Amino acid sequence: MKLVSRVVCLVALIFLVTNAPARAAGWQALGKCVVDYRTNPQDIAAKGGAGPVSRIKLEVDENNLVIGTVKVTFADGQTFDRDLNKYIGAGGSQVIDLPSAKEVQKVEFTYRKASAVSNSLALVRLFGSV
Repeated sequence: MKLVSRVVCLVALIFLVTNAPARAAGWQALGKCVVDYRTNPQDIAAKGGAGPVSRIKLEVDENNLVIGTVKVTFADGQTFDRDLNKYIGAGGSQVIDLPSAKEVQKVEFTYRKASAVSNSLALVRLFGSV
């Protein structure tokens, strides 16, 4: 029951949180996911019709994560893999330059908790920029 309450609160928070800072810098929202620590790797499906992007940004909220690897699948079926192994604190982000400007279909990433004592869920948002 406690987990259900956390998920409900996190979903409510998702609707309240705006992407204004990202949009102000030329970033457009592509998708998001809630990391529940049961599915690894985790996928974020990018919204269709977003157009080509030359870089992506992963923003982490609600908890700290270490992002291990990132696999970007483009709309044409090609993929781009990046070993990141990067700590991203709650409220932080990581920008990844892509080899060429293409439409992103999905982003898959591996992760681990940054702290063994943390049980809070994490929200990861995906943005794209030309």
